[in-house]
Amino acid sequence: MPKPHFTQMIKIIIVVASLDASAAQAQNFLDFLNPPKGETIQPMETILQSAREAVPGQVVEIELERKGNVWVYEVEVLPQSGGRKMELVFDAQTGALLSRRRD
Repeated sequence: MPKPHFTQMIKIIIVVASLDASAAQAQNFLDFLNPPKGETIQPMETILQSAREAVPGQVVEIELERKGNVWVYEVEVLPQSGGRKMELVFDAQTGALLSRRRD
């Protein structure tokens, strides 16, 4: 079983590796690192905990994306009960679950 800090590094690598190399995506990532005043982003660990509560199972991917003017976390989970992979979308500012669907 991986150590917690190693697992966190893997999650960060997945987020960074999933970023498109375009200038617009790079700017979005820079916006995330330096959000405008009054704009906050929930910590990834908070979103992961919410995803585990919504769909018990193995988180296989998490992405932070900007869709329009809204930051969202997209989390893919292999359900513990079996079946197809689930995609959960959370509002990155509030942590609210916005949608869930089977992939």
